Amino acid sequence: MSGFQNAGVTKGIMIILAITSISISLLDLKPYLHLQLIPHITKYHQFWRIIIHPFAFTNSTELLIGEILLYNIGVSIERAFGSRKYASFILVSSLLSTFIASISIILGHRIGLNSIPAGPYGIIFSLIWQQYRMFPSLYHFKVLGIEFSSKAFNWVLALQLFLSNPPSSIFISLIGLITGYIYRTDTLFPLPSLSISRRRLLVKRSLKTYRIPLSIYQLLSRLFNPIIGESLPPRRSQRVLPGQGGNENNNSNNFSNNRATTTAINNPNTTAQARASLRSLLTSRLNTNTTQSTMTNQTPTPGINMEGGNGIGIEEERREPGSTTAAMGEWVNDMTGRGTRVASEEEISTLSNMFPNLSRNVIVRALQTNNFNTAQAVEALLQESG
Repeated sequence: MSGFQNAGVTKGIMIILAITSISISLLDLKPYLHLQLIPHITKYHQFWRIIIHPFAFTNSTELLIGEILLYNIGVSIERAFGSRKYASFILVSSLLSTFIASISIILGHRIGLNSIPAGPYGIIFSLIWQQYRMFPSLYHFKVLGIEFSSKAFNWVLALQLFLSNPPSSIFISLIGLITGYIYRTDTLFPLPSLSISRRRLLVKRSLKTYRIPLSIYQLLSRLFNPIIGESLPPRRSQRVLPGQGGNENNNSNNFSNNRATTTAINNPNTTAQARASLRSLLTSRLNTNTTQSTMTNQTPTPGINMEGGNGIGIEEERREPGSTTAAMGEWVNDMTGRGTRVASEEEISTLSNMFPNLSRNVIVRALQTNNFNTAQAVEALLQESG
């Protein structure tokens, strides 16, 4: 799926969450997932519940809402963080929320806080806090006079998960928000360090600076990439602007030439042979423009007065049909009925004196492309001439 491009960790988490939740439901293991102090921990010593309770939801509604929130929020945050930092964030958020929840039910079991529902509540609500702090709203809208932002849809889903199993779901959701807040602070915590140069097992630093060791991250990537697979980039639009229908071959050739030029310029090991080929490419383009200009001047255009009646000797020039500016200009003129401004002889002669080797057609097109700004046209011609 193209929506998971550069978000492999989120995709893996969603796949694992779906598989474990469905498997637990089919095997009828739901009673073994939630974390409860009395009697599971104190009497039966089922300490494994502390580890496994974030790995699966116990009903389909929570699973659906959790998957939607992971997709809507987790993908954008992973692209902003990078996969390695995002994986480190998931690990830190899971461990910290589980630790806070375990301490809280030990201290608060006498007032009714005795259990924690199964599911990655801490991770999801920690992601929600990151989105709240990192990304602004894209737009706002009103419903019955009440203003909402583009994040309102995620808030509605999060509210349903927040109230799915009160009061324990409310409790663990608040812990997730607190975890997200702690992650963004600069508070120093003793974190494990595998660096040999530091010669210390624990190093004090903020949580957001922690990264999974590169060797472990690469090992996990090699193990899970064949299972998760790679996501293709989103499909580009192939819409054609007005006036571009008959110039597909020219546009593809120009794109290939521009791509070759950019590759040659950005290569740090460019040799004299590459520079010579670049110059020959630019020369061939200039010769092509000169040939087109000669053929245009030899072909009489009906409806244009070349005699210079009433002291006016202005030759009407057309924009290149394949360019985006020309296409949009023709479309707007057709809709509004407005005429197109023609470059004056003074502007053309000024640029012709500065660029005697360029044809009149090239100079007029440069003026039209840059809104008849002489200075910008000069810069464009200098760049085109190389």
